[in-house]
Amino acid sequence: MFKNRILLLALLSATALAQTGASAFSTGARATTPEMKPLEPAMTTTVDGAREWRDLLPQPVGKPTLMGGTLRKLDQVRDELTLDLFGGGKVRILYDARTHVYRDGLVASADDLQNGERVYVDTVMAGESIFAQNIRMKTRDASGESSGQVVSYDPGNGSLVLSDAMAPRQLKLRVAPTTIMSRDGKEISRDDLATGSLVSVEFEPNAGGEPTARAISILASPGNTFVFVGRVVQLDLHLGLLVVTDPRDQKTYEISFDPNTSGVSDRLREGTTVEAVTRFDGGRYMASAIKVDDPK
Repeated sequence: MFKNRILLLALLSATALAQTGASAFSTGARATTPEMKPLEPAMTTTVDGAREWRDLLPQPVGKPTLMGGTLRKLDQVRDELTLDLFGGGKVRILYDARTHVYRDGLVASADDLQNGERVYVDTVMAGESIFAQNIRMKTRDASGESSGQVVSYDPGNGSLVLSDAMAPRQLKLRVAPTTIMSRDGKEISRDDLATGSLVSVEFEPNAGGEPTARAISILASPGNTFVFVGRVVQLDLHLGLLVVTDPRDQKTYEISFDPNTSGVSDRLREGTTVEAVTRFDGGRYMASAIKVDDPK
């Protein structure tokens, strides 16, 4: 009789356990809690939860500026690179999926970028940040580089004479059919090269004569219009000359103006920010309009 009571108690306990749900050690039971779905993030975040720069980056605008240098630091998490400029100094540049990457003229990707490589970058401003439109990697060693003004150019025989401000003599080069010509990152015809143009050149020696230009980038041609926005670091009202520092590349540009007709002489000061619409006449940037930013 006592054994029957124990058996009945065991059966009642098992029934109660089955009605209250599965054991915590059960592997075959279905969860009764509703499925939890992760919230879709309103923004891309990094591993530490911070918002990535690409969500904050304004739409890049403006005229591209060519920068060349050695890739000193590459951060593929933040999509930014630090460039040691050939002319001295360093600059931080952002990039994203809109950036086009090339290696020796062939399409590549940002994953192919490596520290220590020589690169040329077409940059524009995106808010207060510098953004890369195109990145060109140069794995072939260039024997020489120069920048200056075209003294003469004969498309017929490809003879090019360049005046380099850093060199005591004029540089004579040969423009070959294989020479790559570009302006603002776009390939152009060799006929677009004109006397008075400001250019940057990569060349290689020729045992039989003059060096051969491998690539020529036209920075400015006579008659071209340029808009400079930057801080005035030097001003001469008598000569009608101001020097502006471009925040994109930290380079300085001399701009000539007529203080009698510009209408802004009284407002120009060193340290002020100006927007100057200029025309390159083959020897200087001549301002047709200067707007002074008056801080309020």
